[in-house]
Amino acid sequence: MLLSWLFPRGKACAWCGRPVHQGFFCTSCRQQLQAWQQHYHPCLYCGRLLPLGKQAVCSQCREELPPFYKARAVGPYQGLLKEMIWALKYQGRRSLANPLGRLLAGVVVRELGPGRPDLVIPVPLTSTRLRVRTFNQAELLALALGQELGLPVNGEVMFRVRETAPQVNLSRRSRWQNLGGAFQVTAPGKITGRRLLLVDDVLTTGATASACTNALLAAGAAGVAVITLATGIENLPCFSP
Repeated sequence: MLLSWLFPRGKACAWCGRPVHQGFFCTSCRQQLQAWQQHYHPCLYCGRLLPLGKQAVCSQCREELPPFYKARAVGPYQGLLKEMIWALKYQGRRSLANPLGRLLAGVVVRELGPGRPDLVIPVPLTSTRLRVRTFNQAELLALALGQELGLPVNGEVMFRVRETAPQVNLSRRSRWQNLGGAFQVTAPGKITGRRLLLVDDVLTTGATASACTNALLAAGAAGVAVITLATGIENLPCFSP
């Protein structure tokens, strides 16, 4: 009876299966997911991680500000968070979308200020990639986030008008060229004058988020913030092995 009270059936970590007393992840997994905060802080604008005590703005944003007004992430694309993202995207562990989406919601509350977004929009997949994967991980994350914060989610406001090469292993310049004009808003009336929250799994150079934001702003959105599970660290490759 004592063991049943201490470790109630069904309260297991969404990742490792250890007992969980609150939330979706055990103490060990939570500590791993938060360890970066002892060493880094997010860029004021794009959220890319910078060493504590250093400049407030990354070199990329000092060169040119992104079209979105702020981006934030749960953590860097490495370690346990990277493993979770790969498990969700490439191993079909869709059960991770809900707990990871709830992590995104926590970051939105802490980092994006008091003004609530009017609408949550996931970054769309290409039709080919959607057929292969059978789900859009960004949409699953957006739905979990929206449910947690009581925000409407619309995955049909924007779509990719053309197929694009995978962004992995492309340089920053190639990523921007690859995504130029790739997104189109299908229902401008649903976003005109509204504050939008764009959801994706990873932000690297910011090319995808910027291309989506440009399309949304051109269609009349009042402003766009970006939330992702992972981001890069200044001067470190985001997609390191």
